[in-house]
Amino acid sequence: MTSRRDAKSLVPKQKSHNVAEVTDPRTEKTRALISGAFVALLRRRPYARIHVSDITRKAGVGRATFYAHFESKDALLYAELIRVVNPMLGELPGDACLVDCTQLFAHLQQAPEIYRALMAGTTRVVTERIIQDALEARIASIVALSSAQTDAAVPTRTFVPRFVAGTILALIAWSLEQADAPAPVELQGTYRALVGRALQGGAQA
Repeated sequence: MTSRRDAKSLVPKQKSHNVAEVTDPRTEKTRALISGAFVALLRRRPYARIHVSDITRKAGVGRATFYAHFESKDALLYAELIRVVNPMLGELPGDACLVDCTQLFAHLQQAPEIYRALMAGTTRVVTERIIQDALEARIASIVALSSAQTDAAVPTRTFVPRFVAGTILALIAWSLEQADAPAPVELQGTYRALVGRALQGGAQA
């Protein structure tokens, strides 16, 4: 079985881009083509069965162009999570549960095939680690800005992002397994009860 440390070592890093490159309209257009092709493929087949050649063919770009922007398919997935998914986690200043996940829950219920494509097949341990790390990055930034967590007894900068991200992932997986999935606001209520109570208790310990 792949350990957390082994899986984490597989999490990709994007190629760095300077400001001029990121704001270049041609660069933005190319990345949009690659992104659109990737999402379209995820709606049709498991992540494990998608190859860089499939993405480039659908996007109408060459492999060299793809690799000029992303080191790998995994790096593309991480970039998409940071770009699209993480902004859906809203900050809740002063609230023990830290994050409003309602928009994220709603998004995944509208496109459950994408999440299932990521969680199916032999690459699940890798994709789950990539999703977890992307969520942790966003949550860590929220924790860093949250004065409410400053005096918490738990090691906030490491444990809290991992705990919150893991809870979000568990709720997403559970909700998509239900024949009648709870509404996003109900899922947020469950999340609030689980995370808010735990972190509030940690802060008071």
